Amino acid sequence: TKLILLDSLLQETDVLNNRMDDDKDESLCQLFDNALKLHNDVSESSDDTNSKPFQDKVKKGILMLEDATRLVSILDIFSRNENFSEIPTEHLKYFLLPVLLGDLSNKITENDRGDVVENAQIYYIDYLQRCKDYGFADIGRIPKMIPVKDESTEEVEEVPRMPDLSKMNAERSAKMTRFKQNKQLEADLKELKVVLNGASRDEDVLRDYHLKLIQRFVNTTLDELNSLEMEVGVLKHMAKVKAGKVAPVDEKPHRKMQPIIITKDKIQKEVYGLGYPSLPILTVDEFYEKRVADGWWKPPTSGGALQDAAADPELEARMQDQEERKKDGDVDRDDVEARDKVLAWDEWTDDHRRGEGNRHNMG
Repeated sequence: TKLILLDSLLQETDVLNNRMDDDKDESLCQLFDNALKLHNDVSESSDDTNSKPFQDKVKKGILMLEDATRLVSILDIFSRNENFSEIPTEHLKYFLLPVLLGDLSNKITENDRGDVVENAQIYYIDYLQRCKDYGFADIGRIPKMIPVKDESTEEVEEVPRMPDLSKMNAERSAKMTRFKQNKQLEADLKELKVVLNGASRDEDVLRDYHLKLIQRFVNTTLDELNSLEMEVGVLKHMAKVKAGKVAPVDEKPHRKMQPIIITKDKIQKEVYGLGYPSLPILTVDEFYEKRVADGWWKPPTSGGALQDAAADPELEARMQDQEERKKDGDVDRDDVEARDKVLAWDEWTDDHRRGEGNRHNMG
């Protein structure tokens, strides 16, 4: 009798535990769905990110996602030895917990920005690592977290290096590939969502939806980490400027832009000047010389006559001298040719009388 009673108690305990697990699983599902909806609302919102209602939504979403993360840990849903193909369809969406927390944490404006950037990096990197471990995507090298407050490198002066063009081209190509892939994924997700909202809820369609959603967040996470990496550099520089370790660069005064009428020569300058008395009227030469004098253009070492004249004041005199010599040579040469022509004409008139070649209609 005691054994039978003990067996019945154990069975009731198992049933109760199973019900509690089912209740937890059901509450986890509802909690995650509500948090995902809130995340989408915040991401698509056009409200001011610094406003209190917006920040309240962000904080509420973070608390909901943190509770969902704790429940996933308690239920021990995932195992490191599994592949994503072995995971039940209803559990796939919980892989999004780190990236959703990263998105919402990155929108917090009340805390120190350095702490926000570091927390967002931790969530994003955790998401990529999980996706890589379970074989969701071929991510390659997972980016490392870049601390904003790194005391070990504060006193080290960074030496500027030449940009790696091949690396920049590879990153740009990868970014373009992710952008095109996300466009296609968003279109596919829209179609799948329409099917899921219908009467029939096919498990294969639901699984495909979750897998595409995970891949889309992988692409956006890589882009977000690139942006945060650049922001870390800005925050470090601002901290150094604030601490007096870097002298702020003085801003150069902006040149005043004023309309100018450019004419071909001085005659046009006088004509146009009558109609526009309030505007400066300059010839092409005067305009170029003014730009060179104001520092807008650098006088080139070689080029056209106008540029050379601006760079070398004595060039004009040398050019005039050369032109005069050329003219003198041309005059001498012309004189010899003219004299030869006159002599040839005299010889011809001696041998030919006037009108002797014109005998037409003369009988």
